Order: sequence, then structure tokens, then C-alpha cells
Amino acid sequence: MYVGSKLAIPQDARLISSLIGAKRAYAAIEKRDTINASYRFEETYLKYPNREALVFEGRSYTFRDIHLASNKFANWFLAKGIKRGEIVSLFMPNKPEFIFCWLGLNKIGATAAFINTNLAGKPLTHSLNTATASILVMDTELAPQIANSLDEILGMGYTLYSYGSGNDSVDFATPIDLSHVPDTDAPAELRRGTTPNDIAMLIYTSGTTGLPKAGRFSHTRASTGPHFWARFYGFTEKDRVYVSLPLYHSAATALGVLVSWISGATLILARKFSASSFWDDCRRNNATVIQYIGEICRYLLNNPESPLDKMHSIRLAHGNGMRPDVWNRFRDRFGIPLIGEWYASTEGTGALMNYNTGPHGAGAVGFRGTIARMMDKGLRIVKMDVQTEELIRDKNGWCIECGPGEPGELLTSVDMTDPTKDFKGYHKNANATNKKLVSDVFIKGDMYFRTGDILRRDADGYFYFGDRVGDTFRWKSENVSTAEVSEVLSAYPDCIEVNVYGVQIPGHDGRAGMAAIVSKPSMNWDKFAEFALKSLPRYSVPLFIRQVPEMEITGTFKQRKVELVNEGMHPDKISDAMLWLDGHKYKSFKAPEYQRVVSGQAKL
Repeated sequence: MYVGSKLAIPQDARLISSLIGAKRAYAAIEKRDTINASYRFEETYLKYPNREALVFEGRSYTFRDIHLASNKFANWFLAKGIKRGEIVSLFMPNKPEFIFCWLGLNKIGATAAFINTNLAGKPLTHSLNTATASILVMDTELAPQIANSLDEILGMGYTLYSYGSGNDSVDFATPIDLSHVPDTDAPAELRRGTTPNDIAMLIYTSGTTGLPKAGRFSHTRASTGPHFWARFYGFTEKDRVYVSLPLYHSAATALGVLVSWISGATLILARKFSASSFWDDCRRNNATVIQYIGEICRYLLNNPESPLDKMHSIRLAHGNGMRPDVWNRFRDRFGIPLIGEWYASTEGTGALMNYNTGPHGAGAVGFRGTIARMMDKGLRIVKMDVQTEELIRDKNGWCIECGPGEPGELLTSVDMTDPTKDFKGYHKNANATNKKLVSDVFIKGDMYFRTGDILRRDADGYFYFGDRVGDTFRWKSENVSTAEVSEVLSAYPDCIEVNVYGVQIPGHDGRAGMAAIVSKPSMNWDKFAEFALKSLPRYSVPLFIRQVPEMEITGTFKQRKVELVNEGMHPDKISDAMLWLDGHKYKSFKAPEYQRVVSGQAKL
């Protein structure tokens, strides 16, 4: 027992057995020629045709219902001339029709491009153009976003079709009418012979660092990944999985929809995340599993406490992006037995996971014990220069692996001969694809995927997220981690939400710390300054505060930083009230104070 605990054998055993199980499942899939992701649904449908598969706003769908509805869409797409291997753009919110369309396309060997429903203008047209599709299926409620860029979209060669209520109001799109479309199975040969390189869906990056990139999510990954997650977190047909994340994101589709199909669980789909109705929805639908991402758990904690907080059936909360300062408060307040934090990316080649049932390991994005690390060298944390964002190499040209507790960029191995570790890259973006790959890392000819994330591993084997590469900045010759500063400042009672970033000051080297803060009306900025100076090194304390009424977030609940960084610290360009650290207190920051700073008169 002592040796098992010391070497973390039970944790590693869960990981290794789940990996072996997923690989065996995929080997059987290859042998049967059922690589296409639609077979993951079909296998469960054939076993449990009348079982409840989906619940949406009080309406229930069996696996048979989904099968027939997706058949209708498959036959409709065939009638419109969509062929095997072609791409169709879906611009649809969380509705059953999104799932029917996607599954129907996979059934005929075609691919769906999941377009972020929050996009408009240039990001929207860029995403549609990148998809290289000829058909756009849109929900009528999203018509205004399309209308504002209609000429450009039509110029790409798109034919527009609409689905949803109020079709007559969309005069630039043809309503989809399935009333006379047969619900018979599509020809089997259309999906037979699907290869590991064929794409199940295009899923776009969130666009936090530029225009969205279309990640190529293969059928292989759509099969092996969910098989692994279902085993690792113990999903069964008795689970009821509540998903309020957007379906255009891989967390909802791969770890929500696909895991539910593989395990035979019921998917409870919400139209969108709502902090005020979240727990009522879970109770009403007897949910046993919830998904989170980004700041969702913080928003749930910000709700007023209720006697009903622990009255639910949730056995597992899983997702990624739960901040360490939120973790134990969330577990304790809502009585969650198991937190399944994981680290992965849509296009990446490796993943970490934390099966966390208590305080030990809270805040970690993953765990790998001694045995797991010896067996798999596919995840390595290496030294990098935070200013140039280049990997640091030794005198022989090899990358330098970080020791326990030392932060660096996480690299994950790429193996073009292994379909589970083959980097598929970005659709029609060779430049972005090449930037993600680095070779000759530890030996001649090896290849790794650059995650763009700074992590550290402790001596016990727990991995902790630090920052995105580019978010960590240098000030006063010191590296400042925006994530670490945010975590510390968020502990102050009157801080509702904190977003830390670095801004350039004319005439000064590096970047100075700035924080956008949503605060309670009772905030005392003098006491906050005292807290910050006591809790952080002086060089990490934000020099500037931007008082914001609410935090700008992406559609996947990540805080936006690019816009804040670009707006900088010039008070004439910012409508929000600003403060600056003058000595040991935060004081009003306006044009006269700005001139003191940029002229060098102020001591920073």
C-alpha cells in the first residue's frame, strides 16, 4: 500500500487501463471498417433504439428519433449534390438540428464546419471562407449576422439554406423543408473505407490571438478520444450529461455528445449557459454529469447562496479552465464528489487529466505518476524565452527539459504513423500548421506539437497551468504570469472577476501590468492596494486598473485579452475609469497622470 501510494499506482493504473481500452476499441473499429464517427452513434442506437438519448427544453428524443432525423438530413444533403469528402458550413446554435445535420453529413461521408455563432463581420467571413464549402446551413435567429456580410458570403460561392422558426423572414436563404424527404438509411458505401486522415468536423480556435483557425478533427480522434474519456471518468448508460457549452466547440461535441453516444448516456442540451438557471436545469433533468469550461464555475459561485446548492444528483463535473482559486470553493459549496479537470486542445496531440476527489491535487490540470511518465515520454515541458517566444536550446542544439516546479512550454509528441498522435493541422492554413510543429527537439528527426501553453509539473506528478505563451510578460527584468496574478487578486473579497495583461508604456522596456476588474460597489481601492502589495512581489502588482462593468469573454468563456492589450493604458482611448499605483495607493489615472508616466516624471 505504501509503495502504491508513493508511486501513485492507482492513478496511473486508471490512466493506462483507459488508454489501452481506447486503443483496443479503435483496433476493433479499424478491423470492422467503422472508423467514421457516425458509427459511434449507430452502435448504441442498435443496442438501445428506444432509450432516451437527448433532452432539449423539455422535449425528449430517443436514439431512434435521432437516427431517423439525421437520415432525413443525410438524404436532403445528397439531393443538394453534397458528395463524400465535401464540407458544409453549419451556423447554428445549440439545438437538436445541429446534431441531426452533423450526424447526417457524417453518414454520407461528408464533413461539417462548425462556425462560431458569436461571430460577425471579418471573423465570420474569414471562417466561412476558410471552410471552402458551397452550402451554408444557418438558423433563422442568426440571420442578422449573415445579412451584414451577405454580399461577401455570396461572393464566396455559398448557397444559403435556413432552418428554424420564422423562415419567411429570411429572404436571402431557402428554407429547408424535410417533410417529403425519406428517413431511409443513406447508401452504406458513402462512409465505408473512411481513413484515419478523413475529417469528421472542422472546429475553429476561439480567435483570442487573431482570426479563427479551422482545426481538422479526424474520425479517428472522434472515436478514440471519447472511448478514453468514457472509461477514465466511468461514464455508463445511467448517466445524464448536462451540456450548456456551445456545440461548435470540441468540449461539447467530443466530450459531451460523442461520449454520451459511446456510453449510451442521455444528453441534456441547453440552448446556452445561464448561471441563474443552471442548477434548476440540472435538478429538473436529474443530471449526473455537468460540463464546464473557462470561467463558468466562477459565474456559478457568484450566484447568491441557496439551501438548494447541494440538492442535485451530480457525481462528476468535468471540463477545463477551472481556476485554482475557484476549485475547492466550488467543490465544497455545491458538494461535487469528483472534479475531472483535463487539459487538451482541439488540434493537439496529447492530453492531461486530473481525477480529483479531494483537496490533494486541487487546481492541477493533470496528473502522471512515475510509471506513466516512464512509459510515455510524449508530454515534455521545455524552457522557452517569454520575450521572443522561442524555445531555448543547449550548446548541442537540443531543447532543455524543465525540472519539477520550473515553468516552460508544454510540447506533445507527433507521430505521423500513429493516427492517434498525428497532427492534422489547420484547414487551408499551411503557415499556421507549420508554426505549431518543432523538430529535432531531443533527438534527430523527432517532432513535437507546440501547445503555446506554459505549464509546470511538481515532484509528485501534478501538472499546473501557468499562462498562454505571450500572456506572460517581462517587467523590471522579471517574468510576470498573468494567470498567477489573477489568481491572487481574485481572492480579494470585493473582486468579482479579474483579467490581468501587460501593456507597453512609451519610453519603458518590457510591459507593465494592468488589470481589468469587475468589483463590488463596496470596493475600497486603498485596502485593495494594501492587499496586492502584501500578496505579490512589487513587480507583479498591476500598475494600472481598468474598472469594467463586466468582463468581455469569448463564446467558450475565456477572457478576451487582445483587445485590452491593444487599447493599452492611454486614458483618452478608454471610456472606463482608470486607476494607477502611485506609491502604495491606487489613484485616479487621467491625462495629467498619463503625461507624468510617459515623460518619465513618475516613479514606476
